[in-house]
Amino acid sequence: MVLIGEDRPYTAMAKTVGLPVAMAALQILNGKITSPGVQRPIKKEVYEPILKELEDYGIHFKEKEIPYLGYNPDKISG
Repeated sequence: MVLIGEDRPYTAMAKTVGLPVAMAALQILNGKITSPGVQRPIKKEVYEPILKELEDYGIHFKEKEIPYLGYNPDKISG
């Protein structure tokens, strides 16, 4: 995922962390998420609506698979 923030208040971190948390809070308050306690967002009924709503804010996720080439610290540049 690559996302660039707009300015100091609307950073990429605010968009990718703050928005999903706010969306989840609203879903809890509106009774759409009913699981008790602290939950990891691994249930489709939790994360799918949030991912869909994030698209309204221009945040889209694209998934692709690449082969794992193993750990090779000699080829790490830095």
